[in-house]
Amino acid sequence: MEKSAEFSRQIQTMFGLVAPRYDFLNRLLSLGLDRHWRKVSVDFLAPSDGERFLDLATGTGDVALEIASRPAKGMHVCGLDFSLPMLLRARKKIRASQRNETIFLQAGSGEDLPFPDNSFDGLICAFGIRNFADVPRGLDEIRRVLKPGGRAVILEFSMPRRGPLGNVYRWYFDCVLPRVGRWVSGHPDAYQYLPRSVAAFPSREEFGEAMGRKGFSSIRLKAMTLGVVTIFLGIKEV
Repeated sequence: MEKSAEFSRQIQTMFGLVAPRYDFLNRLLSLGLDRHWRKVSVDFLAPSDGERFLDLATGTGDVALEIASRPAKGMHVCGLDFSLPMLLRARKKIRASQRNETIFLQAGSGEDLPFPDNSFDGLICAFGIRNFADVPRGLDEIRRVLKPGGRAVILEFSMPRRGPLGNVYRWYFDCVLPRVGRWVSGHPDAYQYLPRSVAAFPSREEFGEAMGRKGFSSIRLKAMTLGVVTIFLGIKEV
């Protein structure tokens, strides 16, 4: 238990330190593809009129803003993150977009969500669940706060299949990305942690099965960009 708490503190500190350059690095290191990945993930969420959504591990608010940009009327989006520097960046972007009445922000942990049962019609977690100290508990919490029939969409990095392109990706991910990330962010460990955490995360098939064991049904997986990222969709069983 103490190890999990210490891990969470380390990750929280790391994201706080890289927050000033986080958006720039996302665009640079993904070659701009991160925007596309988020848009497709929100397509899977399929926002409708009057629904309530949770953007878990909202970071600087890109996914929350993408949800709020959709034409559905009367919806509300909560962006939750455990990093206050990230939330401050998100607040500035939300104010600039004039979506203050649609999006509200809250500090909190994904493994102990500060919401009642059955609070949301849909939940999305982009590049966040890999950083949980206790992923099974995080899935339990996601299911708890969703309404029966609610949609859970998880966007996460994944390892591409073996082959020439997969080898090029691994070289970029293991060698180039950490050096560029360290140089731009000024943080020596953050972008070394990224490839390690992706390599340690379950395969897309294993994670889909884990969602099924936690009470999600109609699970769909969509690998994008040669398997660099995967979108998982699960429905909370009624």
